[in-house]
Amino acid sequence: MRLLTTVALLAATMILSCPDLSARDRASGSDRKQEFRFRGYVGGMMLHTGYIRSGEFTVAGPAGETVGAMQIKGAAFGIGGQVKFAFGTATDMIRIGSEGHSTNVSYSPSPSYAHTGWGGLIIDYIHRTRGRVHPYAGVTVGGGAVKNHIMADGSSSDFISEPHMAFRKYAFMAVAPFAGVEISLTPKLSLMFKADWILNATGTQSDFPGGPRLYIGIMFNRLQN
Repeated sequence: MRLLTTVALLAATMILSCPDLSARDRASGSDRKQEFRFRGYVGGMMLHTGYIRSGEFTVAGPAGETVGAMQIKGAAFGIGGQVKFAFGTATDMIRIGSEGHSTNVSYSPSPSYAHTGWGGLIIDYIHRTRGRVHPYAGVTVGGGAVKNHIMADGSSSDFISEPHMAFRKYAFMAVAPFAGVEISLTPKLSLMFKADWILNATGTQSDFPGGPRLYIGIMFNRLQN
């Protein structure tokens, strides 16, 4: 969550403090639109959901006895943010920046749940069409951590300790390819949709929850034409 908060604050600070450069661009003529150069900033916040699942993993009791096989699977929900710096022409841009996200999924037996937080360097390519819909694709490379709270049996509504409860935490290297579209609502405001799939590049973990996630968010920009 610390990474997510940092990204969100950086995005808000850069976008709100950056001067509007569109008037200068309009005065400079069409040649500047095809010049490859720094184009400005873009960033915002987004929500996501998706269906994720892990492999099966075995839970053992305090005496080493096997409690049973379990699997993380279900609907994931979370929040995130990003900030990117754009380079290129007015229609074709490479954007480089950072992002951070946090997601949770509950699974059976309840109230077991898994939390995943990740973030890192983001790079993408966007084609800004003459219309309002602008497709883009890219990849995020960074790191994250999984926290798996396992309750094989028992209840979370009392103050009684459970014999078959476990907590597992580990870090991983995250690689997340994605594709999406930005729909211009105003010259400085866009509605974004994105789909990604987080891959664990560190090594195989039986309880790593992977799968497609769908994002929706609001993006603010200070871009030059």
